[in-house]
Amino acid sequence: MEKRISVAPMMGQTDRHFRYMISLLANDVRLYTPMIHADAIVYSDKNFIKNENHNQKAVGIQIAGSDPDIVTSAAKIIEQHNYNEINLNVGCPSARVQNCSVGATLMKEPQRVAKIIERLKKTTNLPVSIKTRIGVDHEDSYQFLYDFVKQTSSAGCEHFIVHARKAILKGLNPKENRSIPPLNYERVEQLKNDFSDLRIDINGEVNSIEKIKNHLKMFDGVMIGREACKNPFFLAEVQDSFFKNNSDRLKLNKLDFIEQMIEYIKNEVKQGVSAHLITRHMTQLLKGTPGAKQWRNLIGSDKSHKKDTDTLLFELSDFLSTRTEILV
Repeated sequence: MEKRISVAPMMGQTDRHFRYMISLLANDVRLYTPMIHADAIVYSDKNFIKNENHNQKAVGIQIAGSDPDIVTSAAKIIEQHNYNEINLNVGCPSARVQNCSVGATLMKEPQRVAKIIERLKKTTNLPVSIKTRIGVDHEDSYQFLYDFVKQTSSAGCEHFIVHARKAILKGLNPKENRSIPPLNYERVEQLKNDFSDLRIDINGEVNSIEKIKNHLKMFDGVMIGREACKNPFFLAEVQDSFFKNNSDRLKLNKLDFIEQMIEYIKNEVKQGVSAHLITRHMTQLLKGTPGAKQWRNLIGSDKSHKKDTDTLLFELSDFLSTRTEILV
């Protein structure tokens, strides 16, 4: 089974501008959209889905939904555009998601999830996966996780991405749900042992090359979360460590990469896109190098947001010109 490394779907983070940036750094790392509600896909302008991944490489789309009819209608629309996987979110613990009866709340309804999977498998030829937690609230035994995977895999899901923490629906916000419930990699290992024929990817505090190597000994894939946002060049390390024999890309130094991003900003601004929607993903690009703080202030401060695009891009280029020896 092919080993995969991916970046997690993250609300407010993994939009098309972020994905373009990461594709330059790590073309072989798999990417996903942020979670999109199936209702929005079905009832909004169909260009909404087209534009989410316009003129970029095919990516997975993560959807939220609890109505099998609406989810399958969304899948028919998704299939017409540039996506290579449909991932059903069964792990998000946010209050807004809970109010819609989707995300982690669905883990308590394996029959409903199984029905959705069954319908999706009949509706689309795209691969279908589930992103889930190891449990929800007090329903956090291994038997609970086993039964959920057993029922939904029997319905046709062959790929599970497991965040190795349970979700706590009341009392913790989404950020706290990413750190307070303890990690339990061993439980996901047990799941892989019991379902050796399924693709099981691990997610949760993957922030080093060593961790990825260790996880890939056991699992079929590794999903990287917040580290991809805090330190985007970590993904360039991932690319060179795991895909250097498979990738046809030329390794970009930081200077070349940022210059390509500046050209991307120029082109997007011509299409009416705010430069800030792109530069907000670039504030950590010089993390760990001299001038990192100045760069963050230049590109991410409130003052920078008030500058016109030409002035901002000129200042970025001028800043880079003084640091060519550091960035090449």
